[in-house]
Amino acid sequence: MGLFRTNAILEYQVNMITQELFIEDVGVERFNNDHKRLLFYVIEFERLARRFQECVPCEDDWDQVDSLFPRLDKYTREHFAAEENLMRQHGYAHLEAHIAQHGQLIGHLRRLEIDVAARRADAIIHLETFLLDWLQTHINQEDRKYRGCFAWVETRAITEKALFNEMISARDLHRALELGHGGMVLVDLRTGIEQNAGIIRSSLLMPCDHNLVDRQDTAPFRRSFSAQFDPGQFAADAPHVLICRSGPRAAIALEAFQESNLKACELIGGIQEWTRQGYPLVMPAGND
Repeated sequence: MGLFRTNAILEYQVNMITQELFIEDVGVERFNNDHKRLLFYVIEFERLARRFQECVPCEDDWDQVDSLFPRLDKYTREHFAAEENLMRQHGYAHLEAHIAQHGQLIGHLRRLEIDVAARRADAIIHLETFLLDWLQTHINQEDRKYRGCFAWVETRAITEKALFNEMISARDLHRALELGHGGMVLVDLRTGIEQNAGIIRSSLLMPCDHNLVDRQDTAPFRRSFSAQFDPGQFAADAPHVLICRSGPRAAIALEAFQESNLKACELIGGIQEWTRQGYPLVMPAGND
C-alpha cells in the first residue's frame, strides 16, 4: 500500500509524527533539532493542505504556502552544509551518496516551488507527500546511518547536557560509554559491600562507610565522604559522574564537587535505575 493515499492515512501519519515517534535520534543534537524544525514545517503545511482540500484556495491561501519555501530553502542550505562538513571531517563512508541524496531533495523542492508559483493544485498533494517522505525516508533511514559515526560530537553533546542539568540518565551514560565516554570519570560512592556486588565498568571506586539508610540523618555519610574526598585528586577539566544506589548520596557529593569547582553530575536513579534498564555491571578488579 502506497504512503498517504487517503486523508485518513495522512492524518494518522501526521498525528504519529507530532508525537515524535517517526523522528529517529541521529546522535548529533544540532541535527536532531534541525529535524524537529522540519517536523514543524511539515505539520504547518499539513494544516494548510487540509484547507485546500476543504475549499477552492484563494490567493491568500497560496501566499501562506509560498511563505514556507524561504524557510525550507534556508533549512536545506544550512542543515545539509553542516551535515556534509561533519561527514568530511570524519571521513564518512557514505558521504558521496548522501550528498547526491541532498541534491535530489533540493532539486525536487525547486520543482515543487515552481509548480506552486504556477498555482497548480496538484502541487499541494505532491509537496505534502514529499515532506512526509523526507522525514520518514531520508531522516529515519539515511540520516540514521551516521548515528555513532561522529562519536566526539555525540559524547560532547551528552556531557554538556549532563553538566548543565547536573544529572545524567542511565540511557545517556550507557550511550557515552559505548562511544568511548568522552573523558567522563565515573565515581562510585557506595559502600564496599555494595560495590562488590557489581559496578559500572571503568568506575573509580570511592567506597563510603554509610549507605544513608536513614534519609533524615545524612551526617554519617557526609563525614565518611569528607574523610576521603580530596579535590586535588580529580582533574578540574574532566566531567565526573557521581554514582550511588539510588541518588541521595550522589546529590550530597555533587555539592562538594561543585564547591571545589569540579565539573560533575549525578546518575539519575543510581545503580538501581542502571540495572532496571538492563545495563550490565562488572565485578571490581580482584573480585573476578
